[in-house]
Amino acid sequence: MKISVLGAGSWGTTLACLLANNGHQVYLWEINKQAAEKLDKERVIPFIGGADIPKSIVISSDLNIINETEAVLFVVPSHFLRSTVMSIKKIGINLAEKLVISATKGIETDSLLRVSQIIEEIFPETKDKVVALSGPSHAEEVSKKIPTVVTAASKNSELAIKVRDLFINDYFRVYTQDDIIGVELGASLKNVFAIAGGVIDGLSFGDNTKAAIVSRGLKELVNLGVAMGGKKETFYGLSGAGDLMVTCFSRHSRNRNLGELLAKGKTLKEAESELKMVAEGVNTCISAYNLGKKMNIELPIINQVYEVLFNNKDAKQAVYDLMTRTPKAE
Repeated sequence: MKISVLGAGSWGTTLACLLANNGHQVYLWEINKQAAEKLDKERVIPFIGGADIPKSIVISSDLNIINETEAVLFVVPSHFLRSTVMSIKKIGINLAEKLVISATKGIETDSLLRVSQIIEEIFPETKDKVVALSGPSHAEEVSKKIPTVVTAASKNSELAIKVRDLFINDYFRVYTQDDIIGVELGASLKNVFAIAGGVIDGLSFGDNTKAAIVSRGLKELVNLGVAMGGKKETFYGLSGAGDLMVTCFSRHSRNRNLGELLAKGKTLKEAESELKMVAEGVNTCISAYNLGKKMNIELPIINQVYEVLFNNKDAKQAVYDLMTRTPKAE
């Protein structure tokens, strides 16, 4: 199949390479013309190094490459998703005629919409046809063909199976399911808890504390996710507990790394600058915080991360406030 991959960061480029290695013709889009030319010349996956981009992949800054393909894979940062989809519509491309896949993770801060909802709002004909690809999958490991397992979720089971068959190989296993709400929410919200996990590392706390963040974070994720229409069991699967664990513990996690930098005294601006990559958990924290207020759901960890990120709260004080909350049943 001919597939356009929108977003040439480490994850987008890694997925483009995987698809090309699976025998598909891939077109990789980078919004910045100079960056696209540099990537085309150097042919190395951004930020992680050591992995070459196959010569068969066409790299371009022209969105019209979508016209050449049957499928479109979104891997742009979530805060650029709406503008990217709008640009596609403005140049006269109808996404409803393509297989639409999203590997973008996030919740829009203004509308509080999930990724598939944003696409469906702009292209109503794609309703219930978007497929979300998610799970515990760092680009640094997938690019090295380290065994990885993810899920493809869509309300349309036939499309989910089609996406599974595009990606699956001997090191990248893909399951399918129909709870795209739960999968998208798990993929987005876990990034907030990964920031909390990084704070724990930055404060030099131990495994006990990290385990508490992961298990209680999962509880918050389930409470909010179910309230928003996701299935409880989804959050105990790959895109929930699986993704939560890998982002909270892995040295590859940009969200965990950001939390660690914050705990060591960096400002949010300084931490983001040092990362040189987008930490989706920052914007997602705003969305999660507002969703909790809107739906009157208690989200203590999310709320403390919000205070650290945006109100300059001391990280150690945030942990103390979590530990000294009123005792209650688990």
